[in-house]
Amino acid sequence: MEKVPLGEIFSPANRAGISGPELKDRLTKAIPELAALRGVQQPPEFHAEGDALTHTLLALESVRADADERVFWAVLLHDLGKAATTEFRDGRWRSHGHEEAGTAMALAVLARLGRDDLAPDVAWLVRHHGFILSWGPMPLEKLSRHQRRFCAHPLFPLLLEVARADVAGARGQSDKGERLAAIERLWRDNSG
Repeated sequence: MEKVPLGEIFSPANRAGISGPELKDRLTKAIPELAALRGVQQPPEFHAEGDALTHTLLALESVRADADERVFWAVLLHDLGKAATTEFRDGRWRSHGHEEAGTAMALAVLARLGRDDLAPDVAWLVRHHGFILSWGPMPLEKLSRHQRRFCAHPLFPLLLEVARADVAGARGQSDKGERLAAIERLWRDNSG
């Protein structure tokens, strides 16, 4: 079987027939930034699944087979910045600024793989994948003007898919799933 170029691995024509272990092996060998997530600690109360690589691969497994290619890449690359930003502070593992660091890394990875066509969109998705936690206390009763503008971004529906995968890849006690559901309800109510 001929190997699909890694830059094309998530295109619709190439998704079928790639097993979990084979895909993990190919991705971690070809993308050192991804392999660097092995052993990167996360707060166990929110990430009982283990290190940042395990979380990323679980999140990737949860992406719908018919999802937009940009969603696959964003989920794969969403936590790359954790390798550079994770530290144990105030009694807990923290990765402040990993979205910004990961955005630059995602751009570099996609350029190296010849996917400059996807890079700006994937970078936006990586940069904003943690937006759920910045929207204040739940439950939200209505969206602010700023939140409505953010929800109107053309990539927002894809961001919701990335956020769903991020939630699915975590095995801890987080309210991110409930937060995401509330935001999605408000978004649907405001976009109709």
